Amino acid sequence: MNRTEKNLLRKTILKNRRAINEEERSQKNAAIERNILSLPIYKESGTIMMYLNYWDEVDTGGIAEDTLQAGKRLVIPLCKGEIIIPYEIKRLEEDVQIGMFGIREPRPGNSRVVVPSDIDIVLVPGVAFDGRGNRIGFGKGFYDRFLPQLRDNVTIVGLAYSCQIVDKIDAEAHDFTMSLLVTENGVIYCS
Repeated sequence: MNRTEKNLLRKTILKNRRAINEEERSQKNAAIERNILSLPIYKESGTIMMYLNYWDEVDTGGIAEDTLQAGKRLVIPLCKGEIIIPYEIKRLEEDVQIGMFGIREPRPGNSRVVVPSDIDIVLVPGVAFDGRGNRIGFGKGFYDRFLPQLRDNVTIVGLAYSCQIVDKIDAEAHDFTMSLLVTENGVIYCS
């Protein structure tokens, strides 16, 4: 899949994602949250890394709150330069600020850096995914550079609305595949 094809797919999927009305989005987010919270790997994990949603991405706010209330370590990415720095936050409001690209990220002064090998599960955003776990993001490569730093047994979960799942994405050598995908319709275990 060349750059032009990826950009066209991004444009189409983002248009479809934006077209979800507020009531339907709320229902889909609630279903995705239930699906995540019921995963055995989520329940068993002590250190959970996730993005804080921006604009019309799958909402992670309830999952983040549950993570903190369950006494688990909540890790949020800070995008700096071309890398992700994982920070543990203890309070969702006080320890977060608006950062690069308008995305909510950790306040470095209020948070501490987490060693990637401490992370058990990562919830990853994306524009499009396929059933084999291939992902297209926004093309900046932050997650493709960060995910290889994790332990081999870390579960990588792509969060998406069902309209973001496509038949096939041609992966490139640097692309990192998801372990599973979670949509409002359930869990897709990637092969």
